[in-house]
Amino acid sequence: HRVDRRQRQMCIRDSYKCFFHYFPFIIFLFIFSPITTAQSQNLASQRQVALFTNNIDIYNENSIYDPSNPENYDGTPYYIDNFILGNVYLENEVILSNVALRYNAIVDEIEHKETITSDDKEAKSLVKSKDIYATIMKDTFAFIPFKGYYLVVFDGTNFSLLKKITKKYFPAKKAKNNYETSTLAEFEDRFSYSIYTRNGEMMEFPKSKSKKLKVFGNSEKLIKDYIKKYNLDLNKEKDLKKVIIYLDGAEGASL
Repeated sequence: HRVDRRQRQMCIRDSYKCFFHYFPFIIFLFIFSPITTAQSQNLASQRQVALFTNNIDIYNENSIYDPSNPENYDGTPYYIDNFILGNVYLENEVILSNVALRYNAIVDEIEHKETITSDDKEAKSLVKSKDIYATIMKDTFAFIPFKGYYLVVFDGTNFSLLKKITKKYFPAKKAKNNYETSTLAEFEDRFSYSIYTRNGEMMEFPKSKSKKLKVFGNSEKLIKDYIKKYNLDLNKEKDLKKVIIYLDGAEGASL
């Protein structure tokens, strides 16, 4: 019995030594574990965002536009000149919330930075993917593979109306004599519209009204009658949108 008691005392003493030897480490884990977890989650979030963004250099010397001297240009490469708050989605889930966004029509990129007041030099561009889209105020920009970004005018069940925003660049011209006038470099706005089907088919509308009707294929007569009834002009966006909304709701409509 005396031996058993001595062995128990030695075990207890060794246990105390072991506990106090590792006690600081246990406390360290207990206190800093939540912080480490939070940091890990934040880092994971940053990595996720990094997967969908690219670095850009808006002050690139080889660029046709120098944002530090806007007075040298008539217009800009941007759909809307200033950054505006918006959201970025991956498969309908927000991955960037309330960030500063703008669309660069010359290079077909959506630029973003963390806040409106962040330096423009910190701007990045979104990775181009059909699974990623952005909302800038009321405008939604979706990426169509091999075609680029489009502004979604109407998103229907069977048919949608997409708007392609581009900019035509004209270099500055310096007067060669007193009879000529110098001109600034110019960015001219240009637009085109396309119909997008549920099956992923996409057809761009030609400029002429008569050729626009041909795009509707099997539904040409249906659309022609609808246009005549409501006196619509297919060269006007608001009327073209009405036509696509009508086509989307028409039972059995096809192109």
